[in-house]
Amino acid sequence: MVKKNIFKGIIICGGQSSRMGSDKSLLFWNGVPFYKHIEKILSKHCDQVFISCNESQKSNYDLPVIVDNYEQIGPMAGVLTSLESSPNCPIFTIPCDMPFIDQGIIKKMIDGYNNTFDGVFIKDSKGQIEPLIAIYNPSIYSKLLAWYDSGNYSLKKFIESCNNVSYIKLGEQSLININTTKELDNLNRKN
Repeated sequence: MVKKNIFKGIIICGGQSSRMGSDKSLLFWNGVPFYKHIEKILSKHCDQVFISCNESQKSNYDLPVIVDNYEQIGPMAGVLTSLESSPNCPIFTIPCDMPFIDQGIIKKMIDGYNNTFDGVFIKDSKGQIEPLIAIYNPSIYSKLLAWYDSGNYSLKKFIESCNNVSYIKLGEQSLININTTKELDNLNRKN
């Protein structure tokens, strides 16, 4: 079994939330902000949980914050900056817009973790990679930085290019994120 204190938990919150129209991490589900749901999930597996966000969001949270060092490159900014802030520790990332991710998924990822791999990633039933529910080992940092330096900003394409990673296969129903007010309304109606 992998020890709890090996991972640094990272809640990826730095997105634009353009389809939602407001910061998704601060939306409420069951009376609790999305990011607090993710904190609860990660804190079961990580001794420390941090928020990865952009400069304009840093005062929105009651958790330690890692402010993105990169701008306009999407979620890669949060992953790169989080790896830089934790050069000797694997990071376990979950995006803020998946407040009801199943603990079984997390357990499968931890069970699939091995420090000889650059990371553990999810593939859905169609073979699509989910780059933000992931464990990134420090060994992947230099490769990701070189990818960024070459002008590539897609985490999915980067992971596809890696040959030293592990994949967990899941059904796509397990990977639902909330991007629009309609999806949020539907979620709140169900509960």
